[in-house]
Amino acid sequence: MIKDQNFKTDRATVLDPATTQDIQSSPRLIIVSGVLLGHQIELGETPVTIGRSSECTIALPHPSVSRRHCRIWRENGRYRIEDLGSTNRTFLNGEDVTRADLRDGDQISIGSNALKFFLGASVEARYHDELIDLAIYDSLTGFYNRRHFRSMLDDELKKCADDGVLSLLMLDLDYFKAINDQHGHLVGDQVLTSVADILRARAPAGAFIGRLGGEEFAMVLRDTGLQAAIGVAELLRVAIGTDALVVRDKQLRVTVSAGVAECAGRGGVSSDLLRAADQQLYRAKQSGRDRVSPEK
Repeated sequence: MIKDQNFKTDRATVLDPATTQDIQSSPRLIIVSGVLLGHQIELGETPVTIGRSSECTIALPHPSVSRRHCRIWRENGRYRIEDLGSTNRTFLNGEDVTRADLRDGDQISIGSNALKFFLGASVEARYHDELIDLAIYDSLTGFYNRRHFRSMLDDELKKCADDGVLSLLMLDLDYFKAINDQHGHLVGDQVLTSVADILRARAPAGAFIGRLGGEEFAMVLRDTGLQAAIGVAELLRVAIGTDALVVRDKQLRVTVSAGVAECAGRGGVSSDLLRAADQQLYRAKQSGRDRVSPEK
């Protein structure tokens, strides 16, 4: 279960795409397009309200969504949906509805967002899970792919617009091309998965990680200033470089360079923060690799 300002988790069980909890046999909503792509909402006896307001069970922060757009509840063993006088109306399978029963596989359109309703496990439910996996995750490491990582980073930066703070780490394996050239791409892939396991195990609570492409990773540290983030980057650098990785009976020593940038109380867009961290990563590479820039 996630703790996120977009959800009232004391009123409904809401799971982000990375959850390991299996709810496929339970009635649920899956957000299949929009700002919260991939999130799942487990339905029970408690009514679920959807709208732009943070007071709703599910807050969809988009101008096409009314403050209190619609609600879903269980009545006499059936799930029902009701529009709450929204400006852009609520659509069920493409038709404008005021109140209606929900059936397995129904699609609900709320502004620019689309949700699918499933009573439990089904071929279509599994199909949508797989599509969402492809849209969100890097298949090799299990981290967020570049597109979804940037979307999440943009959302985090909006939360920092007033007095929040977050830091971004960019990490790039040193001389990775030589590993591929000498040992082959299968070994290279296993090195990447081994490094990903280290990053996953050592990431601070609340951090999220993306694979930006090739041998480059990025990590967002919420509520973390520059100096603390540099300390995290240094710990990750040491963890990766200290012990040789055993890949297909080969011992390979891998090092990583890291660049760190901070966003404090000014919001912004992901491209600016990524550019700042990338510049620091370039300095680390130019300074000899296997180091963090800026230094603590």
